[in-house]
Amino acid sequence: MTATTFRRTHQHSVLRFRRFTPFVILALLLIVPASLIAEDAQPPTAAEDAAGADLPVAVLTNQLFAQLENEKAEDIWEPVNRLVRLSRVGGTAVTERLERGLRSDSQRMQLACARALCQAGSTEQAAPVLCKLLKTGATPELRRLSANAIGLTTGLAGDDTVSKAIAAALKDEPDGLTRVSIARALWLVGPAREGREALLRLLTQAAEKNVRDEAALVLAENGAFRLHEVRLRLLDLYYEPTPQGDRARMIVRGGEEDFNPTRDPKMAQGEQLMREIVRTIKNAYPDDGKANADKLYENAAKGMVGALDPYSQYLDQEEAKSTQEMLQQDYGGIGAYVGLRNGSFVVTSPIYGSPADRAGLRALDVILEVDGHKTSEMLDHGGINSVISRLKGKPGTAVKVKYFRRSFYKPVEVTIIRESIRVESVFYAMLPGEIGYVRLSRFGERSNAEMQHALDDLAKKQSAKAIVFDLRDNPGGLLRAGVDIADKFLAGGRLVVYSEGNKEFAPRKDYFATGGAEEEALPLVVLVGAGSASASEIVAGALQDHKRATLVGEKTFGKGSVQQIIPLRATDRQTQLRLTIAKYYLPSGRCIHEKGVDVDIEAKQPEQPGWVVESLAELSRQSVFEDYVRTTWDANKELYAKLAGNDDGKWENWPGFDEFYKRLNTRVERNDIRAELRKAARRRVQDEQKKELVYDLEEDVVLQRGILEALKKLNADPAGIAEYHMLPEKFKKKDEPEQEGAMLPQDPKVQP
Repeated sequence: MTATTFRRTHQHSVLRFRRFTPFVILALLLIVPASLIAEDAQPPTAAEDAAGADLPVAVLTNQLFAQLENEKAEDIWEPVNRLVRLSRVGGTAVTERLERGLRSDSQRMQLACARALCQAGSTEQAAPVLCKLLKTGATPELRRLSANAIGLTTGLAGDDTVSKAIAAALKDEPDGLTRVSIARALWLVGPAREGREALLRLLTQAAEKNVRDEAALVLAENGAFRLHEVRLRLLDLYYEPTPQGDRARMIVRGGEEDFNPTRDPKMAQGEQLMREIVRTIKNAYPDDGKANADKLYENAAKGMVGALDPYSQYLDQEEAKSTQEMLQQDYGGIGAYVGLRNGSFVVTSPIYGSPADRAGLRALDVILEVDGHKTSEMLDHGGINSVISRLKGKPGTAVKVKYFRRSFYKPVEVTIIRESIRVESVFYAMLPGEIGYVRLSRFGERSNAEMQHALDDLAKKQSAKAIVFDLRDNPGGLLRAGVDIADKFLAGGRLVVYSEGNKEFAPRKDYFATGGAEEEALPLVVLVGAGSASASEIVAGALQDHKRATLVGEKTFGKGSVQQIIPLRATDRQTQLRLTIAKYYLPSGRCIHEKGVDVDIEAKQPEQPGWVVESLAELSRQSVFEDYVRTTWDANKELYAKLAGNDDGKWENWPGFDEFYKRLNTRVERNDIRAELRKAARRRVQDEQKKELVYDLEEDVVLQRGILEALKKLNADPAGIAEYHMLPEKFKKKDEPEQEGAMLPQDPKVQP
């Protein structure tokens, strides 16, 4: 399995799945900025299609590049725009030509190709070239155009490397008008405050009138119309018969309430309504704390955006930071998965090797205090996130944690030094029968590299003959990670997914695999369920459409809409708008949104009666299973390590089980008690071994069904493998008389 690189012709979109998993909260893993869609990219026009109807893409590309060679810098944008549109229909050939143009000896050609790539949403190679031209452009005009190109590229907003390059160029730039363009780029890309202050300095301190005029116009056009210095300058310009005067008149005539002359009357009425409500509340409401204007506007924004659809959201500062941390898979903290159990804040599992693990924290430890603050009080006032925010912090800082375990006589307090925690998203192991198993928990920044490592280990080092790829309970994440991972199983040229929304803002974007034939060599089975959403559905659906994999499990969630993350300048980019701007479509044209992806073979865990679930939950609240394991552990360590892997489904294999069961005085069957006891033993084994047990071959019915399908693809007989010899009998079709009432039917559409 070789690593492949997806040719990105689209924005970095963020797929976030709605919180549909109420049980385990990966709270300490809340995780930084996701890239944005290229908002200036346009679809091919009818005229464009007609112009190239009789000419091959390669010929048109050559003609446009020849035009770039001969045009002046200010006239290159028409061929640039045509190249962008041509790249939509010309595939990677046009994009590769643009990337080669970045290395041209001509700075004008570098600028043109960089701008075209940015318009097409591919900024990784273009951004460094534009940043270099900011400082080394041979003429002020080239440097200005480079600054403007950066400012127009929404996908660079929040990029620290680009922001630092802009700030450095601004410091060294001798030309006044170019300084205005660079300051504008800094305002648009960030930090916004620095760009705004630089423009204000130019407005008030520049010696040249044209520089002061341009600074005032840029400030007004970007939202600073109400500043006193800006207003005065605009009023002076208003009476000048110059292009700058034309711009000033457009702004002033738009009105001080909104400098857009084509303003929507309904929008104006709505804004007036909002101002009147806030003003009335501030004047009349008796509780000043609740009448805080910032909170009023923030809650109004949340309500307005949240009313659009389940996935559009206004993200306050804390939410924006948490979203970023989750996708980057890094955060500063103690390193533990946490949640609520019986109303208490507990460790569901430490991240093995983390500060929490080294400090002795184990699964189901109850955290009572954090730095002297009682978790019970924090939960009452601020919910679970209030506790999490105290546990997280800058790496190298200390936090005191008081916790209790049932075996303790009294709570224990430890001081833990926070570290930068790396959250793994890929877990893998080799199953019996030379079948590789890979589970992906989310699509994050490093998931692609982690996935490649897992596949290299399984396929190359351990010689796996087939792969079972588990996407159950994977809520999604980054689109580019999803496409990169699908690319590992598909040959080059295959369509993975396409997105389509508003034709002016989010025209159709296609994503193609770039792998070789070896990517389709290993037989593949994909496990999905109701918790598989967004990027999980894209990957599973693409593999299904290309008949690359058999999907086993249950129908997926049905989240197929595209969200763009937009930092908001009104809050100095501290808050964000996550807005739905398109939908995703599988290669066959299926839209997965609200429909999900149907499986080829249905399989699900057997359901227990409600009274059994309630009874087991009550016994769990009493910690009877943990107590059993704890009190018998020392004498049975090796046995428990074996039973955690497989106990043959026999309660007789557990030491003292019969006596333990009688003490419970319960109507729940022995086998259900055994299964719950085994969960407790597996948690203890994980803690002792400091390593997660990646799969549960004995209890996981969906995994068993997936393995059976993998064996069919290999033409392997399950009877020859001890762990699988019962699978054919277990999964015989319902329509076979001797198997009436069989647990899991095979979909007749799927061929073995």
